[in-house]
Amino acid sequence: MDMRGKLRFHRQYIFIYLMGFSLILGMKYLYSRADCESLLWILGPTARWVEVLSGIPFVYEPGFGYANHGLRFLIAPSCSGVQFMIITAAMLIFSFSHRVTDCRNAKFPDESAGAGPFGQGASTCSGRQKSIKRAPGTGRPYSQAIRRTGPGLGWMAASLLLSYLFTIFVNGLRIVAAIYLPYFFKRMGILGGPLTFDMLHTMIGVVVYFAALLTIYRLTGFLFDRFRSADGDRPAAPILGKCLAPLFWYFFIVLGIPFLNRAYRRSNGQFAEFALLVTLCCGAVLLLYGLALLIRRKLRGRG
Repeated sequence: MDMRGKLRFHRQYIFIYLMGFSLILGMKYLYSRADCESLLWILGPTARWVEVLSGIPFVYEPGFGYANHGLRFLIAPSCSGVQFMIITAAMLIFSFSHRVTDCRNAKFPDESAGAGPFGQGASTCSGRQKSIKRAPGTGRPYSQAIRRTGPGLGWMAASLLLSYLFTIFVNGLRIVAAIYLPYFFKRMGILGGPLTFDMLHTMIGVVVYFAALLTIYRLTGFLFDRFRSADGDRPAAPILGKCLAPLFWYFFIVLGIPFLNRAYRRSNGQFAEFALLVTLCCGAVLLLYGLALLIRRKLRGRG
């Protein structure tokens, strides 16, 4: 597909993209102004999941979050994982909305029979078909426009639900790691020098969240490819191509939006240190991920 074809292809989904972008910005705005009580819908399930994983009880402290006083550990609003939920939802919406329609057409090919490459009707349509009301600015009937946007809107709703479930699952793992790993590093004599507790806490979050994003993206793409297996095997994508979407959305929401809001001017250099730490951790995860894919391809090639 040439550049003009790609532009026409993506123009068909511009409504879905605009809706998704507005949704992501709205979620980001609401989260920046949310207090503890307004985040109980995700803090509560996360605390219960952490209890299941670790066996450590947590009690709710109004206005603060879920606390374990013996460990002096608090699951606060900043630990809710809503930002990871926003990143996951954005990645799923913008990476797979168009593929939902493709999979639907592959499953129900009769619905698009007689249609041109961009939804145009066949040239031999009857007079009744010619009189069908068409969507403004397009050559498609309203029914075809609805069929094209309907699956995308459905996938947007599914993406929100999936990102919520993924967030609770992944955030629970991150919190458990944040509870136990400091004790391990302290016994090793690593924690307390150049590696501070805050740095370790940030590193755990970046590694767990970014690795989870790569995994979610990989598994979702695999499921879509399996659904379209009747069309033949898709060519193997470059390793970098398997990482671009998670990498872009993670950096855009974690660093890009704060940078556009000029957070670096109010941080006294802390934003630059945070950005460097995030970049190094993501680079390490990408290196390990790329090596794992290369080894897997080599083993499959030998087989």
